[in-house]
Formats: sequence, C-alpha cells, structure tokens
Amino acid sequence: MKTQSLLSVACLLALVAGGCAGSSEETGAAAQTTPAAAAGQPATVEPPAAQPTPAPMPAPAATPAPATPAASTAQPQAPVPTIGVIVTHKVKDYDAWKKVFDTDADARKAGGFLGHELMRDATNDKIVSVWLPGTDLAKAKAFATNPALKDKMKEGGVVGKPEVAFVNLVLLKSDPAKTGLSAALITATTKDFAAFKTAWEGGAAGLAAQGVVGYGLAQDADKPEIAHLYLQAEDLAKLKAYVDSKDTKKAWKEAGVKGAAKTTFVKEGEMVTYPQ
Repeated sequence: MKTQSLLSVACLLALVAGGCAGSSEETGAAAQTTPAAAAGQPATVEPPAAQPTPAPMPAPAATPAPATPAASTAQPQAPVPTIGVIVTHKVKDYDAWKKVFDTDADARKAGGFLGHELMRDATNDKIVSVWLPGTDLAKAKAFATNPALKDKMKEGGVVGKPEVAFVNLVLLKSDPAKTGLSAALITATTKDFAAFKTAWEGGAAGLAAQGVVGYGLAQDADKPEIAHLYLQAEDLAKLKAYVDSKDTKKAWKEAGVKGAAKTTFVKEGEMVTYPQ
C-alpha cells in the first residue's frame, strides 16, 4: 500500500519590454548689442558666430528580447490515493496468471489506478490478492465491472468468482523502505465505523510492541459499517499470535466489532507505481 510522491509543478513567465528615447536641440543666432549702441553711437555689427555642427542623433536603444523563463526547480507531486480496490482470487498457475496480468497495465492506469501490489496467501500461494490504489471510485468500479477484465481473468486461469472490495482509505502508515513483509488482511463488521476508527487510533501506539511495522484502515465504499484492516509485520508468527490472541479479539469487540473478523495472512510481493 505504497505509492511514491512528487511535488506539484509551478511555472513563472515574465516578459521584459524596453523602449527607446531620442532628443534634439535647436541653436539660433543671438543679436549682440555693443556698449556703443547702448550709448546712441552707431553700432558695429559683429558677424554672427559660427554655428557648431550638430552632434549626430543617438541611435535608438535596442528593445530587449523577452526574458527566457527560469527553469522551475519544483518537483511534480504524485496523486495521493484516496480509494482502492482489493481483488482476491485463486489461479491455476501463478506464473501463467502473472504474464497475462502484466499485459493489462495500460487498462489499469486508464481506470485511474496509481499502481498495484501483489500478495499471495501465506498457506496457499495460488490464492492471490491484488491491491489497486486510486483517486476515482467511479472509474475504479467501471474498470472492475468491464467485461474485458473478466476475459483477462479467464485468460490468466482464474478459478471461481473473485472477491472484490471497493474501499475509501482512512488511515495509512507504512515505510516504503520495508518490502517483502508478511501481512494480515482483515475484514470486520462494526456497529459504528467512526467509533471503531477512534478506538483503533487510540491503540495504534501499542502496535509496534506486537511486531506490527505498518498498517492501513479503510472503510468499505458499499457497506460503510465494514472496516478493512491491513497489518504489516516482519515476523509472520508474531503477527498471527497478535491477531489471534484473546486480548486482541476482546479489544476489537469493545471497539464495536460484530462477530468474528475474517483474516487472511499473506506474503507481500511485487509493488509497482504507474507513471503519471
């Protein structure tokens, strides 16, 4: 249940335009009055002073070219998954099924999924669970109900009717550096999902002591009273001991779980993020 993150792209474009300015100066001859003329004597007319040769006009300043936008240093951000689909089915031969599964990656991406994770049952490796995280529940349902997917499953050797659950992600705490872990897929019916979530969050701090290194909590999109839990651990035996313990079952009952929860222990396999 992991996806990679990219920062959102921001781009700034600035155009710098310049103008040009020129000036000219006109010089006229000025009449000179001599002291003699001022006294009533005939005035001696001085020849007009030679006029300086006008300086050439300055060339207009070149208009600056638009500035090239600076390259953005921000990194794109991958969409954060808010929904997901869990598909569990039995296959005749895992390797043969996997080859067909790999040919359908474009259809999964077109269905709005951000990637996939494959898990195999800890006691029967022909039972495969596929986790598909996404952001659009309507597109996810359209993909899962498309007859083309049914044909692909048949081509891959899927036996019987697959179990499909559409969920809304509520909590997710997982370390992407930890791979190949064991995990428990737990489905529980609650009296009130919000109350169960509050109780779960209250006890999450103690999970590390039980060997749980990551977890996810989701609410069923079609039956909101159903909670889907995903618990990761490095030690499968310790994880089983925790899930099956009387104390855990008592705590879940006090949190509002009705009846017995359904638990499947799996081994994590391939995790792939689709290019966005």
